[in-house]
This record gives sequence, C-alpha cells and structure tokens, in this order.
Amino acid sequence: MIAPLVKKEILSNLLSYKFIVVFLMTILLTALSMGIMYRDFDARYADYMLIRPGAGDLITMTPPNPFSVLARGLDESIGRSYEINIHDVVVRSGQKSNNLIFRFFPTPDLLYTVQVVLSLAALLFGFDQVCREREQGTLKLLLSHSVSRGELLLSKWVGNFLTLVLPFLTVFLLALLLLQLDPRFSLSWEGWLRLGLMLFLFLLYVALFLSLGILVSTLAKRAATSLVILLFLWAALVFLLPNLTTLAARQMVEVPSVRGLSEKRQQIWTREILLGIRDFDPKAGQQGVASSWRRHFDVVNHEQDAMEEEYRHRFGRLVSVAKSLNRLSPVASFVYGVNAVAGTGIEEESRYKEEVLRYKNRVYKGLIDKSMLGKEVSFPAFHYRYRSLGETFREGLWFDLFWLALFTVLFVVASAVAFLRYDVR
Repeated sequence: MIAPLVKKEILSNLLSYKFIVVFLMTILLTALSMGIMYRDFDARYADYMLIRPGAGDLITMTPPNPFSVLARGLDESIGRSYEINIHDVVVRSGQKSNNLIFRFFPTPDLLYTVQVVLSLAALLFGFDQVCREREQGTLKLLLSHSVSRGELLLSKWVGNFLTLVLPFLTVFLLALLLLQLDPRFSLSWEGWLRLGLMLFLFLLYVALFLSLGILVSTLAKRAATSLVILLFLWAALVFLLPNLTTLAARQMVEVPSVRGLSEKRQQIWTREILLGIRDFDPKAGQQGVASSWRRHFDVVNHEQDAMEEEYRHRFGRLVSVAKSLNRLSPVASFVYGVNAVAGTGIEEESRYKEEVLRYKNRVYKGLIDKSMLGKEVSFPAFHYRYRSLGETFREGLWFDLFWLALFTVLFVVASAVAFLRYDVR
C-alpha cells in the first residue's frame, strides 16, 4: 500500500511550484558551486606548481586537496608554506585564492550549498505535508480508506525525500564524472570511500531537515504557522546557534594573540643574541665559538617550542569547547563531519602544523652545522600525509555521524507519535 502513496506524493510534488523552484535552484547552485570551486582549485594548484620547493629547500608545502572542490574548509591554510631557518619557522605565502567572492562572502562550495540552500528546500517540502492536507480536507479522506497513519506518514517522508535528492544526485554525479577527466582528481579506493561518506552525510542532512519540517507540520494546525516556526528554527540552527556558541567559547577559554606570540619570539631571539655577543671569546677558536653560539640557539629553539606547545594546547582547548557547544546544533556536526572526511577541517590543519614543527626539529642540527661550521648538509624533503579515514573516525567523525543520525531519528519518531494523536477534523 505504501508504493502507490509514495508515487502519489512524487507526482504531486512534480506538478507543484515548489518542485520547479527547488529543482532549478538545486541544479543551478550545485553546478555553479562546482564550477567556481574547480576554477579556484585550478588556480591554487597553478600557484603551488610555481612556488613549490625544490630539492634541498627548507620549505614545507603541500598541494591543494582535491576534495576542497566539495568542502573547501581550511585547505588554503593547510596549503600555506613555511620556511625553516635556524631561529624560527617563517610563514610564507601559499596557494591563495584570487577570487574576490571568497573575501566578502562565505565560500560557495557544495558543503555551504547543502548546509544553507538544501536544508531550506527540505523545510519547504515538509512544512505543509500534514497541516495543509488537513486544511484542504484531503487528510480525513485518505484516512477513511484502509491506510494506517504510519503508512501515510512514511509515504510522505519517502516521496518528498526522493523528490528532493534526485535532482541533487543527478548534478553531483555528473560533476564527478567531469572531474574524473582531470588526472589531479584520480582517487584511490580510500578516496572513493571518502566521497561516498560525504554523499551519505549530504543525504542524511537533507533527511534531518525534511524530518524536522514534517514534525512541525504534525504539531501545527495551519500551514502558515508551521512555515513561520520552521523559518525561525532554520535560522537558529544554521546561523544563530553556531555563532553564539563560538562567541561563548572564546569567553570561556583565553588564548594568547598571534601578535603577542610574535613579540615574545622576537624578545627571546634578541636576548640570546645579546648574550651570545657578551660570551663571545675570539681565543676559543672556531669550534669553541660555534659551541657557544649553539648553546644560545638551543635555548631559542627550546623556549620557542615550549611557547608554541602552550599556545597549541590552549588553542586546542578552545577548539574542543567551541565544537562541544556548536554541536548543540546538528548543523555543526554536519559541517565538522564533511570537512573531516574531506581532509580540510581544523584537526587536519593542526596536524599539518605539528608535522611542520617535527620537521623543523629533525633538520635543526643540520642547520646549526651548516650555519656555524660551514658543513655541507643534505636535508630530507618534507612530505605530509593526510589522516586516514580510520584515524578520522577515531578522532571524532563517528560522533558527528551518530549525532546527525540521532536527531534525524528523534524527529521521525516524534512526528510519528504526534501524527498518531493528530486531530484530522
């Protein structure tokens, strides 16, 4: 009995103005997003090929992440290059985007399109599924036949979900086929797993907002009331709550400013240079002078590493608190989950910076020998390995998946309970 009801919902949607608007909007925005982000990736990759380090250069850099076409996240920051010298790690330019849109507006990647546009479209499909039919009198007529309330509600959910996601899936899969023509987007088996998991998160997110829309529709008596409530909830979940909780986290955890850290590093460096000049003894010979300076450079290296470790600890605490508070909205779990799978999240950026510091400490002794004693030293090249999918799951992805699924199931169950008690008169 469910199949004919699902078919009825799909046909009804296909003939409605909502479907035409959502269909055109989904096709246009998804295609536009993929096109803009591909051009951005291509420009940043060209920058990388132009400024990538040569053999023996003490510069850390990694190419742009192909998944940034779907979820850009912090990929520009991860792609930033760092120059390693004897006393510090200097931030250099990276693969910066030349697109002015990104400087004034949120990045129009596929993640943002789904987060904002498709969630709103899902609410527009769900807000009147029950209360509109009650107002028109068709709900009472349907239930007068041998149709249970559970079957009717399930058919509405399935029919509207399929109507929503099929246009999106069509454009998404077509764009992926076109991207496969570019050898830079050649994916390993784990890359395809990541892509499939991102698509699952997109669909789960749409299901969550559709379920929320149907839930409010079963609680409201009028479609206009349902729409107003859902628009408020959408704005609160997508924009208001994540921003307010981030501000609250910044008040709860104090993190030193980057300018303050830079000044502290300069003070350490100046102090040890002055102490080195004071301790300089020309009678000590080349080895003695080099040994004296090396002690001062070791102090600089040790204190700056300790300062960097303290900063990373505090910043990590801020990120942890902010993410915990942000997850009061399931939208935050969706964003964190997609960026984690894509390898463009804040955890990936932190890991990249940790690898840069480890690389600096590996080449530090060679830098001292080359600078102080004039030795010929060969330095290993820097290579960065992104977190595996297993590591991503262990470091929090499983919770984001669980949290999104939990909210979706709760909304579905709540709407079923509310519909069983719904007065169809």
